[in-house]
Amino acid sequence: MSNLSLVLKIVVLPLLFLISCETGVSVPSHDTPDSGYEEIHDDDDNPSENGPLYNLEVTANDKNVLSCRLTFSTHEKRKTFVKYYSEKHTGYKISEETAKSDHYFFLWGMYENLDYKIEVHSDEPEPELLTTTEFHSGIIPDSIVKPYLLANERELVQPGFVLFSQLAEPESVEMPPVIFMVDTNGFVVWYFEHDIAGYAIISDADYREDTQTIFAGIQKGFSMQDTPAEEGIEIDLEGNILWKSKEIASYYYAENSWHHDYRLLDDGTILFIQVVYNDKIVTDRIVNVDRDYNELWSWGYLDSLDYFDNITCADDENEWCDWTHTNTAFTDPEKRFLYINPRRLGFYKIDMETKEISWKFGKNGDFVMLSEHEFPWPDYPHDPKIRNDGKALLFYDNGWDERNYSRIIEYIFDENSMTAEISFEFDASDLDRKWFAPAFGDADYLENGNIFVTKGKVGPQENSSLFELTRDGKIVWELCTVQNDSFQIEIYNAEKFVPPLEFPGNTAI
Repeated sequence: MSNLSLVLKIVVLPLLFLISCETGVSVPSHDTPDSGYEEIHDDDDNPSENGPLYNLEVTANDKNVLSCRLTFSTHEKRKTFVKYYSEKHTGYKISEETAKSDHYFFLWGMYENLDYKIEVHSDEPEPELLTTTEFHSGIIPDSIVKPYLLANERELVQPGFVLFSQLAEPESVEMPPVIFMVDTNGFVVWYFEHDIAGYAIISDADYREDTQTIFAGIQKGFSMQDTPAEEGIEIDLEGNILWKSKEIASYYYAENSWHHDYRLLDDGTILFIQVVYNDKIVTDRIVNVDRDYNELWSWGYLDSLDYFDNITCADDENEWCDWTHTNTAFTDPEKRFLYINPRRLGFYKIDMETKEISWKFGKNGDFVMLSEHEFPWPDYPHDPKIRNDGKALLFYDNGWDERNYSRIIEYIFDENSMTAEISFEFDASDLDRKWFAPAFGDADYLENGNIFVTKGKVGPQENSSLFELTRDGKIVWELCTVQNDSFQIEIYNAEKFVPPLEFPGNTAI
């Protein structure tokens, strides 16, 4: 990602129409809401202190108008559950884990500008409806440019929410730092706007199932180089900031900041990529810090010049030599190995104890390719993933240098025999939808066996999009971004996950 794209001015984006990813034909936007949210207290229709519950209160969430807080008391400890739904949205069910007398529920995942009915039930073999109340959801902020759903074959799609942030082109068009979620129907169901001094983008948002929180990095614009501000945050689903990194004066791609990858590891520490400017050579180091930014471990290409002894540039005519351009760094759960993806050089496994290179995967690497293919290896790829069983590698392969078209490609690899073979490839040629994204892009494994793809930074003739792909090469779900004569919305990466919600019929989402 170019650091120049971060030096921009904030403007309000007019949402005039949406564009179909496939056809380029304008289609209507979602209906524009016309009212806000409200706060509801006990009224004559709710039980008094002599009823099954009392002190019933519904309070709007000022951080996210698609959610509310529900509180009430019961005379004795009991388990309860809540259903909330509207005429246009089936809604969800949330259950308590233990019996209590003072009850609190956070109701979220709503659509905008709808009347929701809220039911409170006793949680027992034969539930009793204790009471009902209502809540009207608000209007999402103008900073969110609503995407458009193009395809949704429900029976083949992995249920869940998609979490991502948005970027705008051209560089003069911007929006406040915001992340949001959409459901499988393509509706915005959650969002978070970050209040930070100066221009910034929320990036690499990651939902943490164990804590039900969201961890994200903050890309700070060049104008913030003299303004102390955080580089990372962790928030809960209500939008409360639970943690933020130390505040430093920096900007994205500064030597004291980070770029491309800012992630929370399983041990609670943080791993990020940091640029190193060595004269006119631009390279990287990988840094592991605790939450107070005390450095725990680091490694850089300049530390291993006996291995990385051939410095080449992405563009020989550029004043700066963009040498390594690492866009991904992650570890195994035990932190024995580091995996890095300098997109021009290959994909590497590094022993974190010895800091020695274990192997290189890719062109002129250590693996023998068993498959016959015109283009057998990744070319300028983004964000590789290792399958949970450790036997497959998945790449969003941009194809910048040798092909001029992008693809999703998976390899079965064997570290004992040091062989690899292509197990899956998709470039949409069978659908007559071949695309080229020279930058950005992501591909993730889903629980149902599908692959979730972020299309990346495509040209002005087509939209950036998110799509879900089956193993037989079928796009079963696709969400498109907005493009018109004034601006184009782009997505760097995205994550699909199963939220901690249930459908009213006791079926997990």
